[in-house]
Amino acid sequence: MHQHQEQRSLADILRHGSLEFDQQLQKILVNPDYAVTETQSQQQRRQNAYDQLANLAQEVGGTRDIAIDLPRLFAIFDWAAVLATDLVPLISGHYNLATGSLSTLTDSDTAAPYLRDLDDASSIGVMLLTEFGCGSNIQFMQTRATWNGTGFTLHTPTPRARKFMPSIGIPVSRVCVVGARLIDSTGTDHGVHAFAARLRGPDGEVAPGVTITPLDHQPLVIMDNSVISFDTLRLERAAWLSNDLATIDDNGVLTWRDEDSRRRSFASATSQLTVGRLALASALNSTARASLYIALRYAAKRAVPLTKFDTPHMIELPHVRDTLLTDLAGTLARTLYGNAVKTQLATSDLTGHDTVVAVMLAKHYIQLHALDTVTHCRIRMGAQGMFSANRIADYLGVCHGGITGEGDCHVMGSYGGRVLAKHLAGKRPPETRIYDPADESEQLGLFHARTLTIVDETQQYLTTPGLDARMAVIPEALSLAEAYSAEEALQILHRYADHPEIAAVRAVFALSYLSQHALWYLNHGMLDLAAVNTIEQNRRAALDTLADQLPAVLDALGLDDEKLGAPALSDDIPGAWESRCHTA
Repeated sequence: MHQHQEQRSLADILRHGSLEFDQQLQKILVNPDYAVTETQSQQQRRQNAYDQLANLAQEVGGTRDIAIDLPRLFAIFDWAAVLATDLVPLISGHYNLATGSLSTLTDSDTAAPYLRDLDDASSIGVMLLTEFGCGSNIQFMQTRATWNGTGFTLHTPTPRARKFMPSIGIPVSRVCVVGARLIDSTGTDHGVHAFAARLRGPDGEVAPGVTITPLDHQPLVIMDNSVISFDTLRLERAAWLSNDLATIDDNGVLTWRDEDSRRRSFASATSQLTVGRLALASALNSTARASLYIALRYAAKRAVPLTKFDTPHMIELPHVRDTLLTDLAGTLARTLYGNAVKTQLATSDLTGHDTVVAVMLAKHYIQLHALDTVTHCRIRMGAQGMFSANRIADYLGVCHGGITGEGDCHVMGSYGGRVLAKHLAGKRPPETRIYDPADESEQLGLFHARTLTIVDETQQYLTTPGLDARMAVIPEALSLAEAYSAEEALQILHRYADHPEIAAVRAVFALSYLSQHALWYLNHGMLDLAAVNTIEQNRRAALDTLADQLPAVLDALGLDDEKLGAPALSDDIPGAWESRCHTA
């Protein structure tokens, strides 16, 4: 394995997917015809994003092919997040949620007219799941799809059942996938299913039986968010995206293929959410890498006059260097961890519980760290970090949108942690002893011991029924989700440790984690004060080593100064700003 890995460059290891496709996307996404300008209103920026989506679809082609080719789908998310932030919400609905659902949940003949319009973006894809009442707990949604004799009628029974907040305000043609409770002719509620619906016609006009109310200004992400309600919107029978798990006869009676089909139906209807969660996590991690690239390049050239005689570079200031290098190690660890989950997902059953949980854990572990990293870069760059021209400020909106677009990201972590605690319940933690944190195998042991100890401590809440125990387990479940994911990431880094750059990343990542949780380890008798002191000494040395490897690491990120266009990357920053301001 090591011999094979030595033949791969650091850039190849960090990249997931095709270099050629990455380069094609970068060229498309920096098309100046779709550049965001200071004079554009929010409404104009929204329209510009739709125009850019149409251009992207025409340039790369094959919207359906991309929706089911996960490496290319993830690449579109990643590069849009870095180079065209306004596109991220649109590609999520268009490529992933709508096209992905129609490509996988119904037969090709039924899907064909929808996919044809999605393919060239003559219609824009959107998914409607969340409601005022249920929020992201969509298994409790109340929108109804009731059998009407020949098909289904969509109906919003109460104001709290209105769909909130899909992007459907701009008057362009829409192909939508709507979540609703299927009620057959017997009055039986068969749970949440997906239905295809054209909520806006070719001219952008709202379909009969649909009310779309645009929401007002929100500053973080440029989206045409709306509230949607249905008043007897009629759908054809074929609009039901059943994934062949059930049939409905001419009398309107639903019959499941088997009991397993009934069990899988909700996971099937929402299966593209699993892909979308990982795609957005990957996109946010891409903004973290780009932020670190910009901030660290800037810090290396920014001279800071401290005294008459001393003018160090910003990267030499401990609060800048240590924070950004620690974030870099954490981001690259999550890059490799995320890539492993992506690879696993490509051959997994999207309705499988293990698959769903693995993606939930990755989303929680990657996205929250990405926001912290982007925030640190924005702050460390001072005034330079405030401007969209230097990219990082816009990444904050992408991160917030990705983290809360499906509700509180911590819910994913707590659910995943609770499942892990049940799954690992039979594994006892190792016997308590003092570990040597200077030894790499002992570091792995410390990570593993923390994971299993939290599993053991969580069991008391899992065996106690009632809401109190369910609430009490959340902090432990979140800690377990983080500990398990960190252990997975460290093991992946360990496999590539014959690369000096990754060895440096691994050391900073491992020692920073042990430092962060030093009190926990002390309380559990796994470290003593001398060991904690060793961690801090070795962590500082590891940061020095990573600093030495920094040029090679940044070069391997595949980012291009010209395409980023950030004045902070210029060797002549005053000149770059003057040129930008006179050109704008």
